[in-house]
Amino acid sequence: MKKILTGMKATWEGLHLGNYLWGLKNFLDFSKGQDAYVFLADLHSLTSVKDPEVMRKNRKAMLLDYFSLIPENRLEEITIYEQSKITHINNITWVLNSVTPYSLMLRAHSFKDSQNKNSEINMATFNYPILMAADIIAYDFDIVPLWKDQTQHLEFARDIAEKFHKTYKCEVFKLPQIHCDKELMTIPGLDWRKMSKSYDNDIKVFEQPKALKKKIMSIVTWSETLEEVKDPENCNVFALIKLFASQEKQDEIAAKYRAGNYWYGHAKLELLEILKDVIEPFRKRKEYLEVNFEIIEKKLAEWNAKMNKLADEKYNKLLEITWLK
Repeated sequence: MKKILTGMKATWEGLHLGNYLWGLKNFLDFSKGQDAYVFLADLHSLTSVKDPEVMRKNRKAMLLDYFSLIPENRLEEITIYEQSKITHINNITWVLNSVTPYSLMLRAHSFKDSQNKNSEINMATFNYPILMAADIIAYDFDIVPLWKDQTQHLEFARDIAEKFHKTYKCEVFKLPQIHCDKELMTIPGLDWRKMSKSYDNDIKVFEQPKALKKKIMSIVTWSETLEEVKDPENCNVFALIKLFASQEKQDEIAAKYRAGNYWYGHAKLELLEILKDVIEPFRKRKEYLEVNFEIIEKKLAEWNAKMNKLADEKYNKLLEITWLK
């Protein structure tokens, strides 16, 4: 049985469809029968979120989404925990800081992105990959599913672990493996680009009905006339339909594209109904948990304690190796 990890920052109020499909649904499918973990990377959020009220609001929203979107039978198998509740995660990060080359951090995408944006670069942004490495190797996770453009994070985690082993002539960390699902490399947003909150082209999983319809009807499409035949494989709307509809429904809609007298607006309305059917059971679960949030807090306390115990064991081992204990 492999230990598998996924996690997301609390930098927005809830998951969008891309987060759900790649960050959660794909993870749930991939991790069946494995030892699976999901964490809320709230310490990472401090690099950009500076308002405590926003942080509290985002935390609750993200946790509600996690608990609403993970089937109840899987919640018995998956550990969900909060990064900020792990007492020694920053201590482990400091130990890793002591062996991480400065030159490695200069190559980090997170650091380069901040430079390109001409924004003020805080040290948390610069050291971001080291905390991420600690999140992974402190628990000896075997596999971390990632987007293609996130693989550097895991490469750095492996590099830092190997540097520690070489420095202290030991092997205390497991080297994690990357998993990339090529079929889910890019979830299209409203404007053909990758769905992202930063592009303002995302569709939240739990959009209110009016907002959901407005967003779907605003998806960018081509300009053929109603009568013209259309290529479903070259349409942003159909790309989203393929991600949520059954194969039978996909084939039915694709045939309409190719037959003509079918407008993109028709496809958008079909996408709207498909999404409503998919999300409705999750929405009911979320409504229940919103008024019974203590259910979530109780489970989190249990899981946070479990992960603290594991981190304590690793930290004590590191203290022995570095002669501090």
